[in-house]
Amino acid sequence: MADKTKTDNKEDKELFWADKLARQIIERKRFVYLDEEVKKPEVYTVKTSASLSGVLHIGRLSDTVRSESVYLALKEMGVKSRLIWVAEDMDPLRRVPKNVPKSFEKYIGMPVTDIPDPNGCHSSYAEHFLSSYLDVMSRFVKSRLHKYSMREEYKKGRFNSAIKELIEKREEARQIQDKHRRTPLPDSYIPWTPICENCGKIVTTRIIDVKDGVVHYKCEDYHFENSVAKGCGYEGYTTPVNGNGKLMWKGEWAAQWREWGVVAEGAGKEYQVPNSAFWVNAEIVEKILHYPSPTPIFYEHLMIDGTKMSASLGNVIYPSEWLEVAPPDMLRIFYNKRLMKTRSISWRDLPKLYDEYDSLNKIYLGMVKEENEKEATHKKRLWEISALSPKQTPAPVSFSMVATLTQLFPKSEDVIKSIKKTGHLGEGTEEIIIDRINKASVWLSRYAPDEVKFRIREKPEQVEISEEQRKGLRMIARMLREEKQLSEEKLSEALYAVKSSTALSSKQFFSACYLALLGKTIGPRLAHLIMALPRERVISLLENA
Repeated sequence: MADKTKTDNKEDKELFWADKLARQIIERKRFVYLDEEVKKPEVYTVKTSASLSGVLHIGRLSDTVRSESVYLALKEMGVKSRLIWVAEDMDPLRRVPKNVPKSFEKYIGMPVTDIPDPNGCHSSYAEHFLSSYLDVMSRFVKSRLHKYSMREEYKKGRFNSAIKELIEKREEARQIQDKHRRTPLPDSYIPWTPICENCGKIVTTRIIDVKDGVVHYKCEDYHFENSVAKGCGYEGYTTPVNGNGKLMWKGEWAAQWREWGVVAEGAGKEYQVPNSAFWVNAEIVEKILHYPSPTPIFYEHLMIDGTKMSASLGNVIYPSEWLEVAPPDMLRIFYNKRLMKTRSISWRDLPKLYDEYDSLNKIYLGMVKEENEKEATHKKRLWEISALSPKQTPAPVSFSMVATLTQLFPKSEDVIKSIKKTGHLGEGTEEIIIDRINKASVWLSRYAPDEVKFRIREKPEQVEISEEQRKGLRMIARMLREEKQLSEEKLSEALYAVKSSTALSSKQFFSACYLALLGKTIGPRLAHLIMALPRERVISLLENA
């Protein structure tokens, strides 16, 4: 029997952006810059990468998650595919991060693979930060990643052929770039830069001349936006195919595409413009290296509380920090939901992300019906491609409720007892609840806004409310005495019935309840707060407020 949770209808399924892109890749006929036919590759390779010169925050995962989605879509369409991840570890250190000693400023301009580990536990700066990142990154993907190091690939000679071709045709490469530059590149331009044999820096080497395949260079100061890589003044000679240097980015990206047979790669929305490095490399790879440029996976960048994530601003979220408060699937859903729309995460909104996560899970399993069929298909596909295990048991209670109960009961077993009491604890869901308790505890201690934090009054206290509000509290207390077997849903209906029988607005009614129980005017959903507490304690607090 067919699995009804799968999105099998081709037309509907390809409403999803990754499926649309995969279809475009498979059905592509022509080069972009040449009037030539694209040959079908034996293997459809999707590339993702990360530079190790900056902070490896969750924003770096967006490229990998979205690239994997296209890879999965290609695979499901029946073509042989692979997903590669490349460490751009030949990039120079541009600035010293806060968690690295200031003395490391002397290494600014060196490839991160050649800088010592500031903690002394790995062979290099790159390996130190990469090893922990890769360990965590593996928890955010469900496919096998073929991993490569650019430093190692240069040493192996993978790019020697491309280096020779690009240097031989450097005039053509220069003309391609000059079309989009205000200031033309100098006549001495070559698309390769050596590592200084004296000081080990890569951005400080100025090319003086190229003759018979030998590069003559001098090491001089190089100015980044907020730092300076100090040159040592050394003047030397080297050959581009000895692995002691790298291609310039406008040329290297093209070489990567051809050498790995890349058909698609992710890039931020800023690369959409015609003069961006993506399209310059696309023209270079087609006209000089004679390989069809890959299909771009353009996407928006992640914002934190409406501000671009930045180490200098201190609003960076690391993958390991995300996993302390939320499952990896949730971030995958966040990235896959909308490709080209600005998305902002706020820790205060984590309960809403959990609600969406739970809803998608139930829609996929057919437990909740979405009225709009196309919307239902899209949501099922979003869950199917994003969830690490699509057929997972939904959580029996919301994250918000767990966060509420965690504040009421210090022990996990008491939280579970309370959930069981409300009739929400399903078979085999205790482990899910324990995981949410642990994550909610971290969220409450580090990130939750003050309005969701509370402490139940130990004993009744007089509060400043009107007589009508006090009358409403007495009515709730009386209802709780009389109605012993209320479900949370029935209790919620009963509370609104009480409110409707008074002259109070919703705000006046509920703020009085929260003042009596919590000592503040706002709080968690009142029905499940009351259900979670001992009935007599609630009645006493309401009657004597």
